[in-house]
Amino acid sequence: MAARVLVVEDDEATRGALHALLDDAGYVCDEVADGERAVAVMRDARFDLVLLDLGLPGMSGADVHRHLRRDPRTRFLPIVFLTAHTDRAAKLAELEAGAEDFITKPYDADELLARVGAAVRRWSGLRNVNPLSGLPGNPTITEELESRLARSEHFALLYVDIDRFKEFNDHYGFTRGDRVITMLAEILIHAAGADQRFVGHIGGDDFVLLARAEEAEAVRDGLDRDRERTAGPLRWRDGGIARGRGSQRGREASPRIGVGRRSPEGLSRAESSRGASARGGT
Repeated sequence: MAARVLVVEDDEATRGALHALLDDAGYVCDEVADGERAVAVMRDARFDLVLLDLGLPGMSGADVHRHLRRDPRTRFLPIVFLTAHTDRAAKLAELEAGAEDFITKPYDADELLARVGAAVRRWSGLRNVNPLSGLPGNPTITEELESRLARSEHFALLYVDIDRFKEFNDHYGFTRGDRVITMLAEILIHAAGADQRFVGHIGGDDFVLLARAEEAEAVRDGLDRDRERTAGPLRWRDGGIARGRGSQRGREASPRIGVGRRSPEGLSRAESSRGASARGGT
């Protein structure tokens, strides 16, 4: 899906030229002539970037910027300023307030497109990252799978989730549950290691790890070793929590790993096993 850009520029000729440039580059482009209209449009539509003239009459570009940063819906939206001025203090003030970049008029078309493209890619990447684990989320996971399938790669998909995690979460609360998920993410990142491996966070306690097909067993064994070396299965009882495989009876949270291999016949689930336990906070 094409990124959507809002151009806020009071000069009609410049606004039209920017619209045409961005449209030719494949962006969906909207344009407004003043800050008040920009704020109103942003309430009703979602954009991937705002190209904002700093020297707008009436509500200035700096005022628009401050307004957007106060709104939770646009607090982190990339804003690239256009300015005919070279006032260093003004630029620093807006950058410190969260501006993504500055482009000086008269602008170079190729440079403008490069800066806008870089800002949109950063924004897209941030939106696709799971905030808890810092790992790529569902859109990036889908892109990675589709890319590997398009290249006819032979690869393994390891699907990891934590058995009995809901019981643990209900017993100890979301804060400790989040710590378990974070530590499981660290185990998977350590196991991934090589450049050809990819780790993604579907959500909750569900993860995927992609590796070369012939590495599936080695990666799974590595997850088992990481678990044994760190915490062992996570056991809990009404009176508290116990790590390791001790003799105390209780329930335990332990990730399950499903392994699927992509062969010329397609991606099919090959096996499912338990291993690589979650480690929880105390």
